Amino acid sequence: MANGSLQTVVICSPATTANATQQAVCPKIGTQFYVPTKVQAYLLDPSQQSKFDAAFGPFDYAYASAIWTFAFSTVVGLYFVSHGIGQVLGIVRRG
Repeated sequence: MANGSLQTVVICSPATTANATQQAVCPKIGTQFYVPTKVQAYLLDPSQQSKFDAAFGPFDYAYASAIWTFAFSTVVGLYFVSHGIGQVLGIVRRG
């Protein structure tokens, strides 16, 4: 599923000089002239905005620490369970 499409757009890029028509489209700022330039750009589909807002939103440290704590506890718990099973198997093997 595509999130957008490749399209040709017009941007105002810096230049040393610009004629009156170019200045009508891209006005100069201070002493910097700008001229219209065509470029290829990947434009996002507006219906996909919520996905990108969620992906680039603020990081939730409380949620991430809860996930990390759960994962770490699971690993430590599995270690102790497997260690216990190994001890029992060692006792059975030695008789």
